[in-house]
Parts: sequence; C-alpha cells; structure tokens
Amino acid sequence: MDEFERHGIAVVSGRDACARALRSPELTSDPGAGSPSVLLRDGEDHTRVRAVLREIIAGLEPFPAALRASIEDVVAGLGPAFDLVRDFARPVAGLVTSAVLGIDLDDGFLDRLEATTANLDVFGGADRAGQAAAFRLAVQLSRTPAGPGGLSALRAAHAAGRLDEDELVINAVVLAHAAYENSLNFLACAGLELASGPRPVRELVTAICPARYVLRFGPDGPVAISLADGLPFGLGRHACPGSGVAVAEGEIALGALAKLLGGECRVGEVRWKTHPVFHGLEKAVVTLASGNR
Repeated sequence: MDEFERHGIAVVSGRDACARALRSPELTSDPGAGSPSVLLRDGEDHTRVRAVLREIIAGLEPFPAALRASIEDVVAGLGPAFDLVRDFARPVAGLVTSAVLGIDLDDGFLDRLEATTANLDVFGGADRAGQAAAFRLAVQLSRTPAGPGGLSALRAAHAAGRLDEDELVINAVVLAHAAYENSLNFLACAGLELASGPRPVRELVTAICPARYVLRFGPDGPVAISLADGLPFGLGRHACPGSGVAVAEGEIALGALAKLLGGECRVGEVRWKTHPVFHGLEKAVVTLASGNR
C-alpha cells in the first residue's frame, strides 16, 4: 500500500468494489502513451489485438494430452527433496509457455523471461532493467524459428494486416510473459499450500492470485484494483483470455504433486518475491517423508 501511495496511485479493494471497477467504462487500461501492448489499450485496438491472442490460446483447448503427460513426467521426476520453484513450477511453466509460443525454450530464455517487467509493471515500466530484458526478449522472439503456435500465429496475423509491426513485437513478449510468469508464481504458491496440508486442488486453482493488482486510469488519476479478493482472472473486457488453460494446467500439475506429497513432508528455506504486483516464491525446499515415493 505504501508503494502505491508513493506513486500517487489509489487502491480499490473488496470483491464487490473491485468487480465494479473492473467493469467500469470510466476506468481505462490506456495511460495515453500510445503503447501497442494489449495490456495498455482499450477500445477497438484492444479488441482487435485481444482477438488474435485469444485465437492462439484456443489452440490449447482442450488441454493437449502430450502436454499433460510432459507435466506429469516433471512431477514424477522430482527427487526426495526439491525446490518448488526451480524443480516444479519453473519447468511446468516452461512447458506450457513453449506450447503457447510454438518454440523450444532453454534456461537462458526462461531467465530473460523472468527478468521482464516492461509493459507489465504497475508503475508503467519504470523498472529499466525489466525494460531492457523485454527489449532483448522481443529481439530474440523476432528471430526465433517457430512451429505451430503463438509466434507463427502472430506473424500470420501481421502478414494479414491484423497487427502492425509494433503490435507484433510487443505482444509476443506480453504473451510469453503472461503464460510464464503467472504460471510460475501460481504453481509455486499453490505447491506450498499443498505441502502445508491437504487442500482441494480446484480450490487452490481459483483461490491463489499470482497477479495481485491491475492498473487502471480514471478522471481522478491511476487506480490499482485488487484481484486478490476472489478475482484471480479479472472481469470485464480485460479478463484473462487464458483462464481455461491456466485452470487445466493447475489441476494437472497440482493433482500430480498432491499424490507425490502424500500429505506428509517438510518445507524449509522459504523465500518470497518482493514485487508489489506479482505474488510468488523465490524458493521453497520440500523434503518428502520416507515412503512417499
């Protein structure tokens, strides 16, 4: 809250108030900077770019059987002690992001993806390191050969005149970051909850919110709207278009993890990220009880 106040940003909390704000025609996602990002637009341009992204995400609905098997293999390969972030959430999020984009991802790519905050930062991309990482990632994505999936679909939309050059470059980064960062943070946090005691997986999928706030602009200035009050996918015209894929991914990964934990384990070395918007773990080491495997 102090961080928001320092930047002159009002905060809306409480589910009903946040739902009204997310649906309000008086609040816009467009700060007036002319960004090509779908996250910082409204009106016809937002609708047009969002439609392209929604078509890409629809390619993973229903959730592909091969991707399900790969996620289950990650969990099956976990040792008697593992880091929920590095060994569980990161590889699962990487697999799903790879499927969304239609390209192979290595650790270096994921490192650059984790460093990216430009166009997603609550303070308008004030993090210069995040902006630099986003630029490097945009260049890399523009040069990467792609199979069927998001990058090829974005390029086809550009060739068909549905996206301009800037929209192609920036929204490739937005798509990659959204698929990866939210999955990474959600899976690690939900895994920690499971390690702390039995919880219904479906409850975790809808209860844990990896992106705690979204930024809107109104007649009285910028407003941070909480998503942590039971609105993890948002509402209205900017509601997450990938919610169905996210729920399926979470149910598969966490269902497999719950079976592995067996209700008995120890958790140590828990460290949290400090970003004001993205809620996630830096590290949490789980040690399985003997006989769990």
